[in-house]
Amino acid sequence: MRRFVPFVAVVLGLGGCAPASSAGSQAAPSVVATSAPASPAPSIVPTQPTATASPTPSAIRTATFQSVVDGDTIETSAGTVRLMGVDTPELGECGHDDASIAIGRILSPGDEVTLELTDGQNDRDDYGRLIRYVTTADGVDLGLLQLEAGNALARYDSTDGRPAHPREAAYHAAQLATPGPDRSVVTLDCQAPTDTPTAPADAAAPSQAIAPETSDPWWMKYSSCTKLKKNTVGDPTGPFSVDDPTQVEIYNWFAYGTGNRGDGDGDGLACE
Repeated sequence: MRRFVPFVAVVLGLGGCAPASSAGSQAAPSVVATSAPASPAPSIVPTQPTATASPTPSAIRTATFQSVVDGDTIETSAGTVRLMGVDTPELGECGHDDASIAIGRILSPGDEVTLELTDGQNDRDDYGRLIRYVTTADGVDLGLLQLEAGNALARYDSTDGRPAHPREAAYHAAQLATPGPDRSVVTLDCQAPTDTPTAPADAAAPSQAIAPETSDPWWMKYSSCTKLKKNTVGDPTGPFSVDDPTQVEIYNWFAYGTGNRGDGDGDGLACE
């Protein structure tokens, strides 16, 4: 009867190595891969660094002007915007109305303005307002306009612990207003005269002193269109047109000067 030499298959792991050789003098085979031959080690190729965008020096967008809040704040289609780097008087302070009207004289509802946020600046202030340079379609920088008109101080920059901004030096050079007590803004028109001319000692006394004209126009007695319409002294109640030269000052007062947006719908008529 023929005899057979048994052999045992050895399986090593799930990877499936080659089976061990049968008994005898045959040399054990070397271990070989059970699937496709291993790929050769890839050569090392220097990886090019991923390109990253350099910081944008400024973020610029256009928006539509809607209304004046006060001399350093406006409403736009992008939201409420605080002029970067300037400060004007608060409501009730001397100069507030002039600063507010200064913007209303060069911008009408619907006009396009450019809003610019420079690199390193805060996007919004503590009240959630956007902080931006605001420039009209004619290239007028509203912040610089207020400084040159004596309506504002150059503030909220590197001189008082805030981030510096590119127009900071120009803004300070243009400033005509002065700081008052409690960080108030004393506009050029609200500053007390520094030099009072003295009349010659031998000058004859005038027969009748002429009182300086200090009374405000009649419309400035009213802080809103609502109060104007309740008047019982016969003052006109409106509407007042921005296109009528005889009414434009009254329009500016109720539309911008009172802070109550007397031309809320922006149609050029205040106190309708």
